[in-house]
Amino acid sequence: MMKILREVRAIAKTTTILILVAVIVVAAVGGGIYFYSQMKPPKPTGALMVYGAIHEFEVGRICAAFQEETGIETKFLRMSMGELAVRVEAEAKRPLGDVVLGGASDRAEVMKAKGLLLQYRSPVAAEIDAAYHDKDGYWSGYYLGAIGIVVNTGKLATLKLPEPTSWKDLLDPRYKGEILSSNPATSGTALTIVATVLQLKGWDAGWEYIKALHKNVHHYESAGAAPAQRVGAGEFAIGLAFGHDIQKIILADYKVKLIYPEEGTGWEIGALSIIKNGPNPEAAKLFIDWMLGKKAGQLHSDISCRQSIRKDVTLPRGAIPLDKIKLIKYDYKWVSDNQDRILKEWEKMIAG
Repeated sequence: MMKILREVRAIAKTTTILILVAVIVVAAVGGGIYFYSQMKPPKPTGALMVYGAIHEFEVGRICAAFQEETGIETKFLRMSMGELAVRVEAEAKRPLGDVVLGGASDRAEVMKAKGLLLQYRSPVAAEIDAAYHDKDGYWSGYYLGAIGIVVNTGKLATLKLPEPTSWKDLLDPRYKGEILSSNPATSGTALTIVATVLQLKGWDAGWEYIKALHKNVHHYESAGAAPAQRVGAGEFAIGLAFGHDIQKIILADYKVKLIYPEEGTGWEIGALSIIKNGPNPEAAKLFIDWMLGKKAGQLHSDISCRQSIRKDVTLPRGAIPLDKIKLIKYDYKWVSDNQDRILKEWEKMIAG
């Protein structure tokens, strides 16, 4: 009997120990899970560097708002999209920038193909139509824009010239020296203009048109918004630019008019992307998330006159919705695949 009692006590003691161990393990695991669930992602260290292809004032306002909201120091460098793309590639072994803000998606596609971008699928992108994002997650769209013709009504009246309403009208020899455009080697706007003509007319006929238009063009600016600004100032009668850049000149009370070509026009998806191996990837991801949100979308639309891809962002004052403009079936992937070919043909045309 005593032996049985000793064995019962031993079993009870062992059971108690096992129960205590189990309680401790459960508590530890549960506490660990709770602690992990309360942890925040590591706070980004160092300043965020934004490479901006939109107007310097716009990049500055956006970066200041992001810094104020997140506490992350944010710096920026503004260049035309073609120049930025060259810079990102030149810095590939040791990137100095974190984010590319703006520029058409076809340029982002080229950087993606060269392995210059970081794959990142923002959770905020789920709130936006998937058609406006790279299916592989290397860039996210945040605005839309269409190519337009800007005319200085006063200068046309002085020169006794009619307003052009189509691509065909721009070839009128009476406009010789009065048209301003931009250079596709440096400007994303200009690349969209050239690609629009090539997609409207076909490769051979498109280049014949561009050569004919070249006879009327005074010169080519490096920045895509410059033709609208200089036409607004009365230096030239006609310019080619994105409608939102023309709309800004109109809102500034310059006597200009925005015309969308009656044959149809090309358009862009403005892109956001993260530079691969940039110095501050966590801050870059936060910037993408923030920029795709409603608050930043409304800020950007208000200061730029661009149409947001978010349906809950109010259209800028005076802007024409894209569904009211005759748009061509613009293939940005074709543009990115043929960019080098297009630019080589352009250089040959200009040199010739």
